[in-house]
Amino acid sequence: MASLLAGLAATAGLLLATPSPAHAAEPELTFTMTALKVSGYGKDDTVTLSGTVANTGSVPAFGVQAILWRSRDAIRDLATLRRASTSTVLGARLPISSDHYVVVSTSAEAFNPGQSEQVTLRATIGELGFDVRGAAFPFGADVIANTDSGATANFRSMGELRTFVNIPGTEKVPVTSVVLLTDPPTKLVDNLFRNDSLAQDLTGRLGTLLDAAARPGMNWLIDPALLDEVRDMADGYQVVSGETTVAGTGQDAAKAWLARFEGLENRFGGRTLFANPDLTGARVAGDELVVARSERAAAKVSGLDDLPLVVVPAGTQLTTATYDLIASSDPDAVVATNTVAAGALQAGTPGHPPVLGASGALPGTTDAPQNLRRQYALATSVVAGARGEVRLLRTPADVEQDEAAMGSWLVRRSLDELLESTPGVSTVGLASARPARLPTEAFEELGRLESDFTAFAELAPDSSLPAQSDAAVSRAASSAWVGDTTGFDAHLRGLSRLVSLPEVGRSVHLDASPRFVMSSRTNQFPVTVTNNLTEPIRVQVRVTTANELRLTVPPSEVVTVEPDQSVTVNVRPEATSNGLVTARAYVATESGRRVTPDIAITVEITDLGVVAWIIVGVSTLVLVGATAWRIRQVRRRASTTAPARDGGPVTPEAGE
Repeated sequence: MASLLAGLAATAGLLLATPSPAHAAEPELTFTMTALKVSGYGKDDTVTLSGTVANTGSVPAFGVQAILWRSRDAIRDLATLRRASTSTVLGARLPISSDHYVVVSTSAEAFNPGQSEQVTLRATIGELGFDVRGAAFPFGADVIANTDSGATANFRSMGELRTFVNIPGTEKVPVTSVVLLTDPPTKLVDNLFRNDSLAQDLTGRLGTLLDAAARPGMNWLIDPALLDEVRDMADGYQVVSGETTVAGTGQDAAKAWLARFEGLENRFGGRTLFANPDLTGARVAGDELVVARSERAAAKVSGLDDLPLVVVPAGTQLTTATYDLIASSDPDAVVATNTVAAGALQAGTPGHPPVLGASGALPGTTDAPQNLRRQYALATSVVAGARGEVRLLRTPADVEQDEAAMGSWLVRRSLDELLESTPGVSTVGLASARPARLPTEAFEELGRLESDFTAFAELAPDSSLPAQSDAAVSRAASSAWVGDTTGFDAHLRGLSRLVSLPEVGRSVHLDASPRFVMSSRTNQFPVTVTNNLTEPIRVQVRVTTANELRLTVPPSEVVTVEPDQSVTVNVRPEATSNGLVTARAYVATESGRRVTPDIAITVEITDLGVVAWIIVGVSTLVLVGATAWRIRQVRRRASTTAPARDGGPVTPEAGE
């Protein structure tokens, strides 16, 4: 194994047909595999490689030859397989023979730009030295050539192909193929969708995936958010179109897809978190409620309670910190393509769910030919052995590869059987990963969206929208938006138009006279609230003034305004002195959350001086009268107690 990994070069891919480095007037040749057949696994069985040698450069080559190449170092573990698939591996060309070697052009014959030639090379298992069972062996072909006509000593490698020949063990390898049924969210709230793209997906990609899920031996995971959307579409729905809405076009497609989905057997199925939220992004942003929110939303989607919960993190890459976050929801399993060891079911760390070690895509490439991806898929199955593997199928291309990468030494295993089996790996290990995620700013916007739903609940307490907050926020946090800023922004904008008070306030209006005149310390003035929404609202009118010492205005009473109706309420300003005061009025919820922009009102306070003098005058009269009465009382008491002038008593006159 040491010799296999020696001399690794990060710039060379094992599974790519790569030309030699380009220099001035240097030919560029490629070998593209068209077929690879293995007749058996005994030493006399044959490996046959068919392919196309082509000149893809701009200058001719001479003496072009194709020769089989192989490495005899057996790959029996996942880590080595991954390294071998992205790095140069030491190996050797086979000895020249009629089977191992093909002359494409002689040294005197030009192999011109654009020219190609079909070739077939073969060797026995014994000649290749593939003498270990349950292992993958690097295999391929080199293309050598001259740059000049007639040269005999200038042969060098100008192109190569690298793939794997897989020699299975004596035990069958159980494969659990799982079709993932999910789609980027388009539903905003009940009966209202951001666009109609799901209608096309139901008859396209999702239709193909559903067909695959229904095949014998296949398994499936359903995103509850997708099922909720399809059910909503099936009974009719509206789609946002500019400033209005139009009828959706996918009702019939939704009905048909839903009927087929309901025909699937639950024992082959499972469910994901609602909308597959970006757990890594949520953790980094400090959103600790992301899993609980998703589970509350899923609880409202009927018919899924008996299905196991399998979490699929963004990019199917699991970090230790995200693993800790997932553990709080107590799922049945988590899918990860970055496990250290191969194995379909791997025991979780204490307090954590088990991990399904899914086979990943061909490392380092997204557009490798199907036959190269097939050989890599078979290699992952070989190194998994009796522990088995999980294949997560997300696209029709994945389904095609899964079918192509089945052989007599592979056997289908159901998801239910896998989850009930003993883990093939005693403790999961995770390779270091930095999965792509939504930025922290996105989760800050989601926090504001959640606050908008809370505010809307206060504005329209009878509305059904606030109860959909968990589902809406989970959809907005979907891992489908990772790398799709445009889609995220459009979805969030669609939700904000429905529940954000500044947006909703566009349909609520406040009307009042621009000028009021106060002739007393307190007055009341009418203002009118108009509700152009489709739901009743519960609001009050609030007024701020430029001079609170001169004029204050308490909030109005709270009133309910029905849809397309107006209600007039009175505001009661309180003044302390004359003058002009600028005020600003707006509609607010009962707790004071602003609904409408300000309207300006000028309040003129004119007669407070007269009133004040009247108050002072009345106070003076009262004071004078009270003083006179007090003097009279004092004098009366004095006259009844003073002695008479002749010394006799004073006798009051009658009637006094």
